[in-house]
Amino acid sequence: MRSALRCLVPLALLAVLACQRVAAPAVVYGPWEEGLTLAFEDPSQPQPQRFQDRIQIRVAQAAIAPGAPGLVRLDFSSTRGQLRILARHGGGGIDLVDENGRILARSLPPGFPDTSSWVDRGTEFTLVGRAAWEGAAVLPATADPVGVWVEARPSQGPRRRSLYLPNLGEVESREERNGSWIVVNRLVAMGFTDLPALKRP
Repeated sequence: MRSALRCLVPLALLAVLACQRVAAPAVVYGPWEEGLTLAFEDPSQPQPQRFQDRIQIRVAQAAIAPGAPGLVRLDFSSTRGQLRILARHGGGGIDLVDENGRILARSLPPGFPDTSSWVDRGTEFTLVGRAAWEGAAVLPATADPVGVWVEARPSQGPRRRSLYLPNLGEVESREERNGSWIVVNRLVAMGFTDLPALKRP
């Protein structure tokens, strides 16, 4: 009898462990891998202006710990100049912060995409739903093409809908114009780039 109980105890422990829910890794709806470079264009513009106004975003630095990323430095560049932005990730949300950690804007709320609505600086945001991105041909085969549409209703100006993909963030935005949704921002290229090496004398 005792030998039978000795066999049952390990089996019972295995059964309990098997029934426990394993926490899925947090999904990050923003770029966070160092060196990742994303290029965006406004398809509503004619060429060559569309190409000339292209915006490039590069993940310059990421404070990565086990699990989700923490603080990510993003470098924006275009023909008009450059801009550096710090994005702080936490609990599914993304805040844009200054060098002192002060929140400048909330890109996504904590709990996203389970949070269905929120307000930031007078703009109301509503989660519209999940969808596969039509422009997924530019993504690598390993990327997830299914994302979340979010609608922004500012106190003034047109409504805007943005699609967020895992590990990339916003890949397409549409603006309501005369009753139609016009694409005004779209990811057109991506890859990994290194900073140019400094030449030493």
